[in-house]
Amino acid sequence: MNIEEKIAEQLKETIEDNFRGNTEEKVIEHILIKFPFLENKLVSPRPGRIVSPYLLREHFEQVFVFVAQEAGFNRFHLVIGVDDGEDLGFIYVLSNEDNILLILKQNAAKSEPVIKSVTDIFPNALWHERELVDLFGAVVEGLPEGPSYPLPDGWPKGNYPLRKEWQVEYFDRETLTYNPPVEK
Repeated sequence: MNIEEKIAEQLKETIEDNFRGNTEEKVIEHILIKFPFLENKLVSPRPGRIVSPYLLREHFEQVFVFVAQEAGFNRFHLVIGVDDGEDLGFIYVLSNEDNILLILKQNAAKSEPVIKSVTDIFPNALWHERELVDLFGAVVEGLPEGPSYPLPDGWPKGNYPLRKEWQVEYFDRETLTYNPPVEK
């Protein structure tokens, strides 16, 4: 190990040590040092929780990598998809050794619902991200190839059952077709 690698490792250990055993406010302070644009935006609504606002994709990716790799939030729990009308929201839940939950959010326009996979950091995010693809129509860049989940094989393309505009009464379970009324 050369001197630069030793210094980088010591710095990483120091940062991780600073995050352990701290209150939510202390964790927020450490995140703000790296990302001052989050000033007055990260909140702790109750003990054991830190919540971000919806972040732009590029900001989300930077913050996510930092908290996962350098700030001790080394447990991925889940990602939740939501339909916010014109946008789709993606809510990631991580925790650290002190069991503080960090809820990081990003959104993307429904017309271009592109997000980056986090499976390179957390392989256990694979099935959660497949759900985002099947149920919301998210395009998850870097998601490894594989089967769809949780929808069955033969599900009609372009039908995302957790989007608000999708109506269950127009879906034929026998033929797996979606038949909304034709507008005149």
